[in-house]
Amino acid sequence: MTIITPNLTTKQINKALEKGGEFVFESGEYTLTECLVLHSNTDVVCGEGVSFIRAHKGRMLQLHVTPDTKGYSGTHDVAWKNGKFFAGTRNENANVISLFHGKNIDFRSVAVVNCRGMHSIEVNACKSVVLFNCIIRDQTSKGKDTFREAIQIDFANYDGLKVKGAKPDSPCYDGTHCKDIQISKCYIRNCPNGIGTHTVSYNGKYHEDVRIINCDIDTLDNDIQLYGFKDCKILSSSGNILIGKKKIAHLISGGKVDLLEPKGNKNISIANVDKNTIIME
Repeated sequence: MTIITPNLTTKQINKALEKGGEFVFESGEYTLTECLVLHSNTDVVCGEGVSFIRAHKGRMLQLHVTPDTKGYSGTHDVAWKNGKFFAGTRNENANVISLFHGKNIDFRSVAVVNCRGMHSIEVNACKSVVLFNCIIRDQTSKGKDTFREAIQIDFANYDGLKVKGAKPDSPCYDGTHCKDIQISKCYIRNCPNGIGTHTVSYNGKYHEDVRIINCDIDTLDNDIQLYGFKDCKILSSSGNILIGKKKIAHLISGGKVDLLEPKGNKNISIANVDKNTIIME
């Protein structure tokens, strides 16, 4: 087990994380001067009162990914428990936590506060992800970008999530969608939108087996919004739910195109939801 202390630099922490294994972040405040990067077979537990402060441009935490990473073959078997990410200390537009091309990822009791202009947690091209008991609040938009979700579910395209050194035709932008995603007992407040996506794929693919269970959501627009989902379940969660079509889609190459016949959803199950459901199929 490796002990991480607040007196370590971000570079030193990342050097330790490269090896994988078990890590404990001791209580205290960690000022991040670059993004923390997680590698395969990593188990992180944050002590009581651990907080991360953004002091750089860009993301605060992400999975290791390269321009050649495809499918679900990237970082795998990662667990992270506890810790608060305070993203608004710099006025930067960047996701706070980005999960890309990963598999078997488990985040529990993580808090994200004051994300500006992007997504608090992005789940992109991942399989078998659990977000449990997470708190997201006070996310703001930039300009007219009021469509941003606190937790976004997206697929691998150049416009959606930039990878250092990657071009629009790099292998990492292979159109991989998400599969087997469970978001449960999460609390989301004062964000433009809650859980879901504002994009669809032009190539006929779907996000599959996404389960939103027992979440407490109250946002400015749609608490849950699904475009291009298949075999998904929403159970016992609060929220204004939009199940609909989208006229703008992304190509796998990352380009945008107007669809004459926008893709909708298939087999969406909704039960015990206490607000409004709008179905636009």
